[in-house]
Amino acid sequence: MNFNGYTPIQMNRLSLKLKPIFIGQLITVSTLKHPAFHYNHDHFEMAMKPSTGITHNFISQFAQQNSSQIFVHEEDFKEIHQNIKTELTKLTRSLSVGDPKRNAIKHTNLLSMQLENVYKDPFNDELLTNQFQSSKNLGSLLLNNKDIQKDLFHNIRKSNYHYTLTQPLLSSVLLLSFIQSLKIFTEKEIEALFLTSYFKDIGMSFIPREKFELAHLNDFDKHLFSNHAQNSMQILDGRLPFNSSQLNLIQNHHFLNYKIQSLAAGIKPTAEPEMITGVESVLLSSLDVLVAMTSKRPYRDAVSSFKALELLKGVVSDEFPHEFRALVMFIKKFNSK
Repeated sequence: MNFNGYTPIQMNRLSLKLKPIFIGQLITVSTLKHPAFHYNHDHFEMAMKPSTGITHNFISQFAQQNSSQIFVHEEDFKEIHQNIKTELTKLTRSLSVGDPKRNAIKHTNLLSMQLENVYKDPFNDELLTNQFQSSKNLGSLLLNNKDIQKDLFHNIRKSNYHYTLTQPLLSSVLLLSFIQSLKIFTEKEIEALFLTSYFKDIGMSFIPREKFELAHLNDFDKHLFSNHAQNSMQILDGRLPFNSSQLNLIQNHHFLNYKIQSLAAGIKPTAEPEMITGVESVLLSSLDVLVAMTSKRPYRDAVSSFKALELLKGVVSDEFPHEFRALVMFIKKFNSK
């Protein structure tokens, strides 16, 4: 490792204290107490000296020239972690004050930063509870400001966060906007489905980040991914105020994916007896599939909304024709300029 002048002993000690963060999290501190590093092929290189002023320009240039990840000392990590929580809590309490769109954009940025920390420490009750309350308040803001839902969705889509952080937000914002347009759910029901959708992928915290970049998975990796919905349910059960129906939705939120894969393989899809296949489950799973397919991944390009809807049509339209037609019209309007 090349630590720019550090002795071998210092290098080994320092590497044990380094923690990876998303580069955007640096904006929550003005300077670092220790040097920061980035990983260049097979070694660490210093990215920032201690006490160097941190600016938006530095963060943007670093992300473009190096990567979206930077390694900071554990002492700086703790400060950044606490600052994100403090800022998110403050903003959560004042979301209704000022420009709703600006507040929502700042709020989703902080939520994404904290969600990455949740993935690293999913059994931290304080962190999980803070994330829940903050996302609940975001849902209320969106319900009361329909005009910002579309812009916020597209702003999240343009962000540089890893897709494991944007997928929960994108699918949940789109789900909230769609089911609100149907006018068949109460605000309380919409809020509950929004939160269920947002936390449904928390089980991905058990999967190493590098696995999400692979185009081909071995049997063990496939098992990790297929278990993430079950893991999400187990992580959340008894720790957040989700009822049995919500936990069932989380546990089975990939059932449409399995149906689509079965049809593609020429196999007649079947649902497990305990699986919920009501309208709530279908809508939650449909929007999750739609967002995933229309979003670029490191191992594949995004498909068009038309292509994604065509695939969904084969597993949704027969049982829920009215809702599917409404979804097609909604997506067409949502994607328009």
